[in-house]
Amino acid sequence: MSRRPTKSQSVTKCTPATARQMAFCVLDEHYRTHAMISPLIDRIAENAAHTQRPLLMELTNGIVRRRATLNSLIKSHLTRRRDQVEGRLWTLLQLGIYQLVFLSSIPAHAAIHETVELTKWMKQPRWSAFVNGVLRSAQRSLTNEFDSEPRSDAVPITNGKFRQFTGEVFPNPETAFADFFATAFSFPRWLSNRWNGRYQRDELIRMGFHFNDTPTTYLRVNSLKTIREDLLGRLAESKITAKSGGIDESIVLESTAALTNLPEFANGLFTIQDESAMAASRLLNPQPGETILDLCAAPGTKTTHIAELMKNQGAIVATDVSGQRLSAVRDNCRRLGLDIVETLLIDRDGTDIPRGPFDAILVDAPCSNTGVLGRRPEVRWRIELKDIVELAEIQSRLLDAAASRLKPSGRIVYSTCSIEPDECREVVRSLLSRNSRLSLAEELFHKPGNKADGGYQALITASALSRSREPSGTDDS
Repeated sequence: MSRRPTKSQSVTKCTPATARQMAFCVLDEHYRTHAMISPLIDRIAENAAHTQRPLLMELTNGIVRRRATLNSLIKSHLTRRRDQVEGRLWTLLQLGIYQLVFLSSIPAHAAIHETVELTKWMKQPRWSAFVNGVLRSAQRSLTNEFDSEPRSDAVPITNGKFRQFTGEVFPNPETAFADFFATAFSFPRWLSNRWNGRYQRDELIRMGFHFNDTPTTYLRVNSLKTIREDLLGRLAESKITAKSGGIDESIVLESTAALTNLPEFANGLFTIQDESAMAASRLLNPQPGETILDLCAAPGTKTTHIAELMKNQGAIVATDVSGQRLSAVRDNCRRLGLDIVETLLIDRDGTDIPRGPFDAILVDAPCSNTGVLGRRPEVRWRIELKDIVELAEIQSRLLDAAASRLKPSGRIVYSTCSIEPDECREVVRSLLSRNSRLSLAEELFHKPGNKADGGYQALITASALSRSREPSGTDDS
């Protein structure tokens, strides 16, 4: 493993001016503190020019996603052991290799030159020749030939393409596919082994490409303030390319934009939300005048969708264990013009959850997030197998709490952004085995990359015929 500076070691203070310097500062602090990438970018790039942000986002999110891929590529061009390369120097090599391999818009000479320039900015001139040598070695071995099938000498880029090297850089996919997938597509080995036992090879490759591509951005139109056609027109006036989505209130962005800076956002005309997440509130089918409980509500994206579907008539109790995150629910409600939501801070043991009873309950449970790994680049490196076991126990407790607070004719939607059976179908089956008055009315399996993010939702009612559908393709969750 590469050595990272400890708190006692001297770390050069980051005073970045360029996108690459900012990216280095974000990555360096992330590796040292394990802080989340998004807030680091917001803080370090607070005064960055608008034109710098796209490259900064691409470098930081891309390098964190493709960490294992980059490490394998770097090691194949080293003349010394990895443990002999200082941690911050390794980060510089990741920055350089990422630009060479994945950013075709940046000429190779510029990627190498700018990375070497970072060593001078860091006041580490002794690193310059080493960085230059490793990157030029990688450049010489990188070809402009592509393949559509996995190979030990080709790196997966995007759109099903593998870019070839002149020599092997990954395990052989024919004899060690799980190891190949973990390294070439950059996933922890335990998760690669787990998925390799559940998915066909072609499906796993498709998922790998999806999770490593820049995520599609979806907007949810606030139907209480505008209609989709009007909002599309406003976006077009701001030079933002977008089109109608697959759900009545959804819009798909086809260009990047600083959405939260738009007056339409400040005025509450839309919320940023993936279509698979919108499906949870629609499955709950909230009606005006109902009383609804939203467990684990923060930051309120689904809460506000429920309120909009209720036409802001009725009552929603939004609970969470974090007071700070509940403030985000209130902020979102104010921005969107919603006043039927009451926020309530509860203990982690759940003993003070309101008794109800409620017409409908949304259990948007904490989960491993394995269906949204592309949208949250650091998550794949944070989760472990034991986390899935622990999360399934929490999810079961939340569902039991919801069941005990449901009206006889009421309904529950259980929702996760996981694709692990332990957190999805098995949790629901376990609830039904403990509670004979409940029935499974419907299940939705969202396959990652089939129009939207991955995830799972189940509609549970006091009495209903059981049926199942896969709106995003077949899934074995």
